[in-house]
Amino acid sequence: MEKLIQIIQDWFQKLTAEQKRLIALVCTIVFAGILTIAVLMSMNSPDKEDYQAGPEGINIISPIHAEELFLPDEPDYIPGVLLGREQRTNWTEDDAAEHWQDPLRFGEEQWREKIETAIDEFLERVP
Repeated sequence: MEKLIQIIQDWFQKLTAEQKRLIALVCTIVFAGILTIAVLMSMNSPDKEDYQAGPEGINIISPIHAEELFLPDEPDYIPGVLLGREQRTNWTEDDAAEHWQDPLRFGEEQWREKIETAIDEFLERVP
């Protein structure tokens, strides 16, 4: 086998640049021809409607449906954006209630104390 490869290498090295280009062109044309024939043969293959289950009991496998191949679209959970609103000059407590969260309702006082202590310590160290 190695001897055959060596003979081919020697033969290829003796070729001129023009002959090498010609061989590459011929190989490309042959490959393109084979590829074209394969595509044309696959296009001319009979459709699913042409197959019918005969008395021999031939089973036909159905093609894969798109629902099985692709994930469904994600639902849109993002709430709408309010681009503008009518400005109010007077607000009642009921109007402000939906926008106000009491910081002490869920026990955030301990965090406030820790933050204030850290700020105080930091400011005392600053020259």
